[in-house]
Amino acid sequence: MSNLKIRERLKEIKKIKNYLEKDQAVPVDQGPLLLNEKLYGITVVIPIHKAEDYIKRLVESLNKQTLDNRYFEVIVIFNGDFLESEKIFNKLNKLFPFKIYQSEKGVGKARNIGIRESSFSYITFLDADDTLSPDFLKNSLAESEPYTILLNQLHEVIDNKDDNGNNVINKELKKQNQYPNKYFDVGKNLSLNGAKVIPTEFLFNCLFDEQLNNGEDVALYAEIVTVFKPLVKINQKEAVYYRYKGHGTLSRAKVSFQFNVLDRIHVIDSMQNLLMYEDNLDVRNFLIDRMRSQALFINKYLSNHIEDYKKVSDLVRYKQNEFYPYQQLNKNLAQTLYISYCFPPFVDTSGIVMAKRINSNKEPVDVVFNDMTAVRNLDSSLEVISNPYIDTKHMINTPTSFSNAAYIRSFVEKTIKRTDINKYKKIYSRALWPGSHMAAYSLKELDNDIKWIAEFSDPIFYDIKNNERKSIYFSSKEIKKIKKEIPEEYWNYVDTNLFNMVEVLPFLFADEIIFTNSNQRDVMLERFDNKFIEMVKNKSVISEHPSLDEFYYNFENHYINFDSSKYNIGYFGNFYETRSSSDIIKIAEKIKENNINAHLYIFTNDISTVKSQVISSNVIEIVEVNNYIKYFEFLNASQEFDCLILSDANTKEYKTKNPYLPSKFSDYKKSHTKIWALYERDSILHKKVENKEIDIYGSELGDEDAIENTLKSLINFKK
Repeated sequence: MSNLKIRERLKEIKKIKNYLEKDQAVPVDQGPLLLNEKLYGITVVIPIHKAEDYIKRLVESLNKQTLDNRYFEVIVIFNGDFLESEKIFNKLNKLFPFKIYQSEKGVGKARNIGIRESSFSYITFLDADDTLSPDFLKNSLAESEPYTILLNQLHEVIDNKDDNGNNVINKELKKQNQYPNKYFDVGKNLSLNGAKVIPTEFLFNCLFDEQLNNGEDVALYAEIVTVFKPLVKINQKEAVYYRYKGHGTLSRAKVSFQFNVLDRIHVIDSMQNLLMYEDNLDVRNFLIDRMRSQALFINKYLSNHIEDYKKVSDLVRYKQNEFYPYQQLNKNLAQTLYISYCFPPFVDTSGIVMAKRINSNKEPVDVVFNDMTAVRNLDSSLEVISNPYIDTKHMINTPTSFSNAAYIRSFVEKTIKRTDINKYKKIYSRALWPGSHMAAYSLKELDNDIKWIAEFSDPIFYDIKNNERKSIYFSSKEIKKIKKEIPEEYWNYVDTNLFNMVEVLPFLFADEIIFTNSNQRDVMLERFDNKFIEMVKNKSVISEHPSLDEFYYNFENHYINFDSSKYNIGYFGNFYETRSSSDIIKIAEKIKENNINAHLYIFTNDISTVKSQVISSNVIEIVEVNNYIKYFEFLNASQEFDCLILSDANTKEYKTKNPYLPSKFSDYKKSHTKIWALYERDSILHKKVENKEIDIYGSELGDEDAIENTLKSLINFKK
């Protein structure tokens, strides 16, 4: 249609509006007019399903409409179980003809029939249990404009009492100008099916999702806003939609798994798909807000049925997206507080393991952690591991320290201030960083009935060379107070040293102790007497580092260029005095000596030092040294190597047993790639090689013949 014709039509429409506004009869020669291939006017679409109690009130409301009936039509779609409603409907006195259709059960299917059969340029939807003010259609048509969604007033009628618009939806309109600046500002109204007038053209192109029984309006209007970017206008004239809320009405649906969970997940999915390709910031904010609103329906169900939490979380935990509304889903559900001094998005092995614990335990939680910006890199992708289960994350802003008493005390004090201890039944803390257990101990002091689970990643009092770590933390007065709370026979284990007490306090006061392996437990307890050891063992659990499932191994792609003609061996990790790169480079030397068609990839932080060792060993053509890659890239790449190397720490000169199990084992074992363990005799890693728990091969650290034999076995296996 040309611009000239459009302007002519709009002038004619304006004339008709003037007649309607003045309550004057519209001359016959002034209508009807075509607008966008539709007659100028409003179609009222009403699905009816089991509405026997409301039919009479509905028809009376429509009979009272003051709009010239040349400019509106009413389409009734009987759907599902409707025979009794139809009988009542047919007996009523109707002052103008209704268009009648039938459909299968489903409000989306019924409304879509109404859209397709509409004759007029605008559509408004009316539920069978609701009504319209007498001037609703007249004042709506007078204010309707092309490419514009018109929002009308909404009153809620509860037990026959009109709230006169004093509800959250209607209040939203009162805060806005006639033309709101942002979709977000009228998001509640834009998600509601009633009380609005929509250009029929929009609805022809964006129909209701017929698979949805609930939330179909939210999904539809999200699509309309995204596709058309319409203007939004608030009707300044009186046009009231009366929404009745009471037993059995559409607006008072019972809480159910289908209504609150399955349907809402579907709606969130539809908006997440729209968000994926939308760049307009206003639209994005609207979609995100509506997704969060839908998640609160799920939260409402879980608040009454927490026993179904795992069932629900399993449905949504893979729907990973930066804006997926997990926090709203988990709102106020957490009864466990996790304290992890380092936690994602900060890159730290201890923090990642804690996130994996949350992922494997599958319960709603709150998390307290410290701002590690000064000492750790950021990787926001790590948050996807635990986000599906987190309500609130409290980041404590204190200087990062492993041993400074003042800084750790500050972390503890701020944790207490940020924590409502009465909310929780459990505290779960994990250390190597001492701040985690010190904060948990202080909270346990405040509420002795709360269950404290304390996990140790490694021994803390003794370092890897079995030297005592020392740092004054407690005062003599505080030590006296602690002694009053424990048996006298344990007094000699209590002192002012932070690193002693970060073990002793959990041993004494925690309700459950988690060790990652049995050697770790034995080494950490060997300094105590038999009674103390027995006390700790009775409440201890051996629980290895948890593994993630397959989804996370394909969450982010790697960009390593493998040579498929070679046997590709990978090593991921850092080197230090007790875990030397020379043990790994020795493998490259054996590859060269035996003229094996293999390539070794090393991913580490100190690449300059390792490269110099590679060059001096004359294996530069066999070894590729790279910076350490992001965690999910590592998981993805781990699946494509022919073999992954895992190396024990070398502790035989310092400790009675090797207390360490490399955390990479938990990542490697779910990659389905062969593992080559360079083990220390009698270590946990050695036991795994002997027991063949998974596809694991092994050679003892320093045994060159064993390294050569293992290498040949792996290569021959591939051939």
